[in-house]
Amino acid sequence: MEGMTMGNEITIFYEKADKYQLLPVTGAFGGPTPSGDILAEFFVERKTPPTKIILEIEPPNVTEKEREGERHIREIQVGILIRPDIAHSIGKWLIEKAAQAGFSEVKQ
Repeated sequence: MEGMTMGNEITIFYEKADKYQLLPVTGAFGGPTPSGDILAEFFVERKTPPTKIILEIEPPNVTEKEREGERHIREIQVGILIRPDIAHSIGKWLIEKAAQAGFSEVKQ
């Protein structure tokens, strides 16, 4: 029988929620909350497009003279609130997966 416990085995099925999204992440920040949970907010670092560019045109060349309004931002994609024990387990899992993908820490 699918999904049933048989002896000392259980079958688990993974399904994606209707609103499942795959989000790019280049970093995270957060920490313990007053209630003792861990808040982690995941972000993508990027530059905004300029608000203004001034070009000098002297055929056949076009030279950029000035650029204004670019900002380096961290756009928060999603935040998660998790118990410390779950955060620790996920951290260990991520380290294992990074190693499987070829990442190795350089000890100094």
